[in-house]
Formats: sequence, C-alpha cells, structure tokens
Amino acid sequence: MGRRSAVVVVVDRLGAGFLGPYGNTWLDTPHWNRLASESLLVETALADSADLGDAYRALWRGLHRLEPALEGERSLAELAAAAGYETLLVSDEPAVIDYRDASAFETRVQIDADRDAAGASSGDDEGLTDTQLGRLFAEAIARIGQLQSPALVWVHARGMSGPWDAPYAMRRRFADDEDPDPPDFVDPPRYDVAEGADPDELLGVVQAYAGQVALVDAWLGALLEAIDSAAADADANETLVIVTSPRGYPLGEHGRVGPQDDPARDALYGELLQVPLLVRRPGGALSRTQRFGQLGDAAMTVADWLGLDMQPAGRMAGSLLALTEPEESTDVLAPRQIALASSANQWSVRTSAWMWRESNPLNAGHESHHELFAKPDDRWEANEVASRCRDVVEKMIAAAEVFEQAARRRSLDRLAPLDVELVAPFR
Repeated sequence: MGRRSAVVVVVDRLGAGFLGPYGNTWLDTPHWNRLASESLLVETALADSADLGDAYRALWRGLHRLEPALEGERSLAELAAAAGYETLLVSDEPAVIDYRDASAFETRVQIDADRDAAGASSGDDEGLTDTQLGRLFAEAIARIGQLQSPALVWVHARGMSGPWDAPYAMRRRFADDEDPDPPDFVDPPRYDVAEGADPDELLGVVQAYAGQVALVDAWLGALLEAIDSAAADADANETLVIVTSPRGYPLGEHGRVGPQDDPARDALYGELLQVPLLVRRPGGALSRTQRFGQLGDAAMTVADWLGLDMQPAGRMAGSLLALTEPEESTDVLAPRQIALASSANQWSVRTSAWMWRESNPLNAGHESHHELFAKPDDRWEANEVASRCRDVVEKMIAAAEVFEQAARRRSLDRLAPLDVELVAPFR
C-alpha cells in the first residue's frame, strides 16, 4: 500500500453562493480562494435531497437517494479499514456519529456543544477557538497531527445548523455605516418571511450568516495548513482533500429563512441544493468543470484515490480524479446532462438549460404545482416561466420519470441523451 491519505471536510448548510470561488464578491473568503486555486472546482454541485441521512448515503456509499443498495456493497470507511488505512471521524453532529455507516470508522470523536460559549456578543475577532466550529476544527487538527500511517479522515461540522457564535465583529464587518447593527442571536433563525417584512431584518440575518462563513473560512485555512504540515512530515505522503457541504441554508429566497423541521418540507431550490465541491490532489491541475456534480462523486473520488473498489458499475456517481490530472485541459468524463433531487413530496430536476420543480402538497386532494426556471441566467430561480414553456415542462416530467426508473434499476450510468431542448434550446 502506498502512502496516500484522504481528508474530507463537510460543513453543513454552507451554500455555494457565499464563497468567492463561486462568484461572491462582497464576502472575502481568502482560504476558500486559495483552496480553489489549487483544486478542481465543480461549478454546479447539487445535493439530491435536503435530508442529512440521504447526504451521507451518497457521501459514504456513492448512492443517489433513489438508487437501492445491493447486497455485499460496503461503505467507504469499511473498505478503507479493510485495506489497512487508519479511519477517523470527527464531528459535532450526533446524527452523523450515530449514522449506521459511522461505526465502520475505527476512531470516532464527538465534539459536544459548549453551552457556556460566549456566542455572538463577543466584541472582536479574537476568541475563534471559543466557538463550536473552533472546538471541532482544533480537535481535527490535533488528531491529524497524531496520525502515523495512511488514513481516511472525515471531518463533519454542523456549521450553520449549529450555533451562530462567530465573534460579533465578524458579522459587524458586513454592515455599512448607515445599516442598523446586526442582530446578536446565536440560535440559527427559522421562519417564514411574511409579506411586507422589514428588509433590515433579512439584511441582519444575511450579515450574521456571512459572519459564520468568515469563521468557516478562518478555520478552513488552519485545517489546510495542518494537513499540509502533516503530509510534509510523513515521508512521501500524498493527501487528497475534498471540501463540500450536504445542503445550503435559505436566507429569505422563496419566502423562507432557515430549514423546516422536516426535511421533506424544505423547498428544493438552488439556495438549498447548490453546494460547494472542491477536490485538491498533490500536483493536480487547477481547473473548473461544468459537469454536474452530486455528492456521491466525492465517495467515488476518495475510493479511486485510495485504491478501493466501490463497484462503480450501475451507479450515477463517478470519480473526479481524471479531471484533476495535470495533462488534461478539458473534461475527460462524459457530460452529466441531468441532476435530480427529491423528497417525499417534491422533485427538482436540473439540466444545463432548465430547472424544473414539482411540489405535491402532503394533504391529499391537492394538485401538483409546477415551476420552471431558465438556466444558467436565472441563477437563483427568481423568474418562473412554466406557463410560457409548457412543452419544456412536459419534457422535464418525462426526463424525471426516466431518471427514477433508471435509478431503481441501478442503471443511471446508462441514461440516454436528453432532448436537445432540455440542454441547448434555441431562445
């Protein structure tokens, strides 16, 4: 076995739209920028549901929400441990620590919430280690420094699902002189936005969220430094780094701040589904891909890097390593024309030209509601056009049905090309 290792960092509820590498220009994220400058960046990575369990089914087994598991298939941690890798899981999310596949990690470290944390009322940017995120990343950094052999390290942060306890000055920096002072709440906000709501209230929520993103950025930089230091200390050790999120956090788009109590009720729009996905390999080429990514690709990429057989046949997910090869200047994987997310009462289908969403009220007897948005121009689904493009809606419905049938048969790797109007329409 070689000296390869892999570190995967997952920050919950971190939407791609708040990061510099994904086009944000008002929030400085220097460590994300640095990571992107050394990585493959998937421009459109999409979660396949709003449920954390579904996300980890993808991240640890490479399976889309609709794909059944086959007898004998093993999780990423099971395969890594059987191949002789150290396996380490560090998280402050009990649902991840207790997830059925987490038991395959030889070492599991749970960071408990500190009820005595200073919270958002701290007066300056100091005290980053007194935050929930700081305690988690400090533990992960310490554990990485102690590793003695090739390893699979998994770091899951509750992120924006946990306390918004970044020092107050971190959110205050996003307020202009004429703005009201940002709120000092710590509990993540969750509410429906009433018609005629005070725009300053939503502005304050966005400023608070931005403060948390700045905190994530600071700790990401510290973690990357620790990973690089540990790799340098280990003779000929090569470490793959993947950073992603299982889902985003609505901030007033489509009338909602924060998630619902039940993931099945979360509206499957871009602010919830579009997540960051960056893959950094030693000596890899800086590149961006417009090929749709889904979370299962992270599992298959780690397996490919560590030489683990996750039996890719039939899966939608695939390794992204080929796109990081220095000699490759263009995508070498077949384009993925479609990505689909679903819940108990919703479908959300994305192609290069459209995003279609169907919602079925949980109360029986109500008709389905269809929405259609033109892509990529309408990035965050602000202009609904279903009534003007009924033929496209019908074709998207048909594409979703074909996708579901293929998923149930475990044949998503053999989807037929989509109708040209769904991928490159003449407008």
